[in-house]
Amino acid sequence: MAYHQPVTLPPEIWNQILSEIPRTQVSDFLGTCSLFHDIIVKFLFASIKVYFIGSETGLEMLNTSHVDWTEEIAMKLMKPRFAKVVKSITVVAFADGQCIFEKLTLANALLFTPNLHTFRWIGNGPALDNLVGECLPDNLKKLVVQSSLPLESIQHLRNVTSLHLPMPFFFPDDEEAHDRLVYDYSIQEYTQLFLGDILHFVSPNLQSLRITAIQVRDVPIRIFNTLIDLEILSTLGNQEELVGLDIVFHHASNLQSLTLVGLFVPEIFSFLPPHSLASLPLLTSFRFSWEDLSLVLDTVGESEFQALCRFLHGRSLIRRLYLRLPMMRWMQTSRLLSVIRDLPGIEVLGLHTGRDILVDADIIETLARSLPMKLHALHIAINWGGGNLLPLVDAIGKLPHLTFLHLYGVVVRLPILLEDLAHEAPGLKMIGLNRALWDIVRVGSEIIKNKYPRWRIKFCVEEDFLCADDAWLFKYN
Repeated sequence: MAYHQPVTLPPEIWNQILSEIPRTQVSDFLGTCSLFHDIIVKFLFASIKVYFIGSETGLEMLNTSHVDWTEEIAMKLMKPRFAKVVKSITVVAFADGQCIFEKLTLANALLFTPNLHTFRWIGNGPALDNLVGECLPDNLKKLVVQSSLPLESIQHLRNVTSLHLPMPFFFPDDEEAHDRLVYDYSIQEYTQLFLGDILHFVSPNLQSLRITAIQVRDVPIRIFNTLIDLEILSTLGNQEELVGLDIVFHHASNLQSLTLVGLFVPEIFSFLPPHSLASLPLLTSFRFSWEDLSLVLDTVGESEFQALCRFLHGRSLIRRLYLRLPMMRWMQTSRLLSVIRDLPGIEVLGLHTGRDILVDADIIETLARSLPMKLHALHIAINWGGGNLLPLVDAIGKLPHLTFLHLYGVVVRLPILLEDLAHEAPGLKMIGLNRALWDIVRVGSEIIKNKYPRWRIKFCVEEDFLCADDAWLFKYN
């Protein structure tokens, strides 16, 4: 009888196969064999989170009394086998003390992560300081700081090409309706940074920047010339925040992604130029989330609305679009949907339907018919008032490429069952209802729903999602 040599697949093939395993089941393969173990370790430890937890509020949020995570993770990071696969570290600082030991442990562990390219610090309990800052690796590419910025200890980070500075908006803790940005006044003081000193040491090829609107005036023209991603957050809600915005729209010629979020005054619309080759010709991603906390306006003015429509009209390269104007009336929303339908490249869409309560069946059917068929990810925020939502669910189920869906009831929860959405749209891999998120795993005809804990949602980062588009769409909701 002929002897058949067993076929051994190369590691690259196994790497591709194992990457298709649902994230909630990846760890089950650690003990299968040494080859699987080494591949799975790369998945599990590519992105890690460190929680500084000490207050009663923090422990309640995490639903745990287990507070020694920092030491355990640090011990793993000091082992070369694990440390070399770590690409991203996110620190969530939610304690009520200085956490000296925890910071020392983390700082020491950072010295063992040669391939770290992303570091985030979220929170000021404690704030990021020199102890940790000076231990960040020289080759770091992305720095996200939602805390103080120890400038003197991070001037060695000259390879940073993505810099996200503090902003005072955060996700709420619960899953109820929050039809507004939630403001953290304890972070406000950290947003008052002199941008010139910070941009002096980062890479001359800075590509991604998050700043407050008042800091736009301090960005050198040379930086605008290299940026491909810019996030501007209005935190004050006054005219001063508009200074310098004309430079963004007329001189940032390489910009591909623009985010405008916050408390902008209505004059912000006058800065939105009609589409032309002279104004953001490469733009593929646009987010506009406008709050009017003064409640002076009860609707979006016609001139402001027309400016937004002219800005969007004809932008065939737009692939990701998020529009949140809670003061819009339905007549404006329906006109905006017509503009969106004429954008051929839309694959990621987020839309707030406006202030009017949606009750009429024709309105909901109009919304359903307006969804672009190429969508991969969809977010809709609705002021629902009792109308039949089945046409919307049916339309969602007919989107052939949809993998991420987030539905938001801005006043009351939408009466839509998770099971119905998963059944009607067989391609969905993640579903969000208000502030809750589920991974959807399909095993034959069985649908397994894995709910994210609330702390993971509150401090979610890009690595928590299946792809960058999903993370972008869920951000700032």
